Formats: sequence, C-alpha cells, structure tokens
Amino acid sequence: MKEPTGCVLWKEPGRVLSGTTEDGFETLATFVDESHWHRSLLKCRECGQLYFFEFYEEIDWVGGNDPQYCTYIPVDTDEDIASLKKTDRWGILAFAPRLQKDWPRDAEEPKVYWVGKKE
Repeated sequence: MKEPTGCVLWKEPGRVLSGTTEDGFETLATFVDESHWHRSLLKCRECGQLYFFEFYEEIDWVGGNDPQYCTYIPVDTDEDIASLKKTDRWGILAFAPRLQKDWPRDAEEPKVYWVGKKE
C-alpha cells in the first residue's frame, strides 16, 4: 500500500480521536456491518484519501470492558480494496502502512499510531 503523505492523518494521526468517524470521513461503501465487527470504505473529508476501515470489538465477558480496535489502511485501487475484503480479522494486520487506534481493556484511553511508517 502507498503512504498517504498528502493526508492530514499521516502527520497528525491523533485526529482520529476527535469527534466521530463520520466527522472526519465520508462512508462510501459498507462491507460488513455487525455489532462487534464493521468494515467499510472511508474517504477523508479534508483531502479525499480513501481508507479501508475496520472496527473490531472483543467481548470481555468477565469485566465488561470490551477491547476495541480500529484499523485504517490507505487504498488507491479497486484491487487494494478487493485484497483487503478477502482478509480475516488477523490477515488485515499484514498490510502496511496502516493507522491503528487500539483501546485494550486495561487502557484508560486509546493508543493511536502508524504501523509501517518510515520516519
């Protein structure tokens, strides 16, 4: 995947924490829409960069503090999107660069970071 250097999230990944997903992105397509798993194609409202987006929530049956994970993978082509749609929950983590917003059960706030970003 290509680095989205023209997108504000490349330099300011923490912006995914402000507001809702709808505030920063337009949803162009929905691929999966389940209560604990969601996949869609998003378009950045500022620059138009496309992202394959996944929300995944694990159920914490004991403590009730469900860990949540959001993955944003910049895409440019229909082939990129088709490849990502074929992946499972773990397979998507093989793609980079990708922006992660991880909120494990024991964290007080989510952690936001790029995977595969060359500094």
